[in-house]
Amino acid sequence: MVYKKTFFSIIILLWLLPNTATSKIEHPKQADTAKECAICHYRWVSTFFMEHRGTPLTPLMEEQVVGDQEMCLSCHDGSVHDSRDKVCNDPGHRVGNIPSDRVQIPEKFPLDENGAMQCTTCHTPHAMKSKEGVIVEFFIRAPNKNSSFCKLCHIKNIGGKTKGNHPIDISATRNPQAIIKAGGVLGTDLPNQIICETCHIPHGGINNKFLVLSAEDPHARSVLCEVCHTQTPGMTKDPSLNHFSHPLDLLPGKVAKIPKKWSNGKTVTLGTGGELVCRTCHKPHYAADREFLLADFKEKDSLCIECHRDHARIAGSPHDLKVSAPEYINMLGETSTHAGLCSPCHSVHNANEQKFIWSAPLGPSKLDGWNEKYTSEGNLVVMVCTGCHSEGNAAGKQLPPFGLHPRGLEIPEDKRIFANKQLLVGEQFPVYNERGELTTEGNIVCSTCHNPHQWDPHNHTNGRGVQAEGSATTSFLRPDVDKLFCAECHGEDSLFKFKFFHSTLGREKAKSPFQLKQKDIKTQ
Repeated sequence: MVYKKTFFSIIILLWLLPNTATSKIEHPKQADTAKECAICHYRWVSTFFMEHRGTPLTPLMEEQVVGDQEMCLSCHDGSVHDSRDKVCNDPGHRVGNIPSDRVQIPEKFPLDENGAMQCTTCHTPHAMKSKEGVIVEFFIRAPNKNSSFCKLCHIKNIGGKTKGNHPIDISATRNPQAIIKAGGVLGTDLPNQIICETCHIPHGGINNKFLVLSAEDPHARSVLCEVCHTQTPGMTKDPSLNHFSHPLDLLPGKVAKIPKKWSNGKTVTLGTGGELVCRTCHKPHYAADREFLLADFKEKDSLCIECHRDHARIAGSPHDLKVSAPEYINMLGETSTHAGLCSPCHSVHNANEQKFIWSAPLGPSKLDGWNEKYTSEGNLVVMVCTGCHSEGNAAGKQLPPFGLHPRGLEIPEDKRIFANKQLLVGEQFPVYNERGELTTEGNIVCSTCHNPHQWDPHNHTNGRGVQAEGSATTSFLRPDVDKLFCAECHGEDSLFKFKFFHSTLGREKAKSPFQLKQKDIKTQ
């Protein structure tokens, strides 16, 4: 009986041993592997691997790859997790794109045969483990503590302002709840720590910059930059400054002419409806001016002038304080020479007043000798002018002995020459209320007749690029103010009333202008 069992054992063993024909077949190392592997590695199944042929259901896969997009989405279609909306429809990292020269892909992150990114460039279905032995979330190829994974490729986007980039790994001054609600993530090492994924999201962003919120649509639920910086960001902790800033999220109107490109050739960014937004002047990455992350270099207010070219006509005039008052110090402690053409009076951020983003001191509502009944206490536009045109200030020698027009702008019907009041006072000759708001129901103030940004209305120069000295009818005056504005009410008396408006004696004599004696005119 023992011999019989031994005989059958030998027969079975011989039958299991390969014969001459079968010994020539190269058996696969992982053919017919476990089902959990074969779900993705189906080319390991013996039909494909051993017989090297396809089936009626699936063609033979020749390439030695597994992780194409179709393979990933065969599970991420709802059977495991429905990622199709984020991966295929929402902006974010796309497969098939060749990385730009701004990105450095580590060798351990595989690209396809064309050098393009695929899902498997960043992801692997095999569990990568962190130091603590915990499976890395999302099956990415390296740990991602505080966006460390992002930094492996995007090394040119880090380094803070010294590299022209928005700082990261710092604490935000406030908790950006709107960003967190939209899918942004804070770091874990600091309170409200800003990391790459605070603003960017690899899948499901709102544009091709992978942003969690729009930075260019003022009508969106929140504007990304403004969540942290607000619409009036201040750059100093000085409590004496109110931190008013350049208006945002509105059309430039006629005050500014926005170029299509900055002087450095970079395209100017506007909002989705052409509005001014934070990114019009600032760039969070690859900024030209690194100190303030500006889109173009700012030398002596050059960035301001690119949009406000008409206002730059004060260059070389008495309102160019680097010429007329080089030692004047603005509210930020800068001298006129250092500050440039605009910033002695205006400040893009940290202005004392929102109107005109005014940063220079305000003066009195009236000067000595001005008619009390014409004074409007607290009139902002008048106080802007008297901030310099008052005793002891930058223009203390240029003091008009009489300075205010009667309040109101009611023009009797029988004295109207121009029927289009809106065009007359709304654009050519602006009138303001006490709060500095431009309105046809406002009052005649200094800047109704004077253009503080143009010495000569015809912009004559003296041949050296400096505006010529003005006369009594050109000094910062708007063109034809006597003919087009004063004559609206005063008719033929307008020339005299205009010429002697700032003279107390002239105003008395000019009540009957044709009776004014020649000797009185010469004394004015």
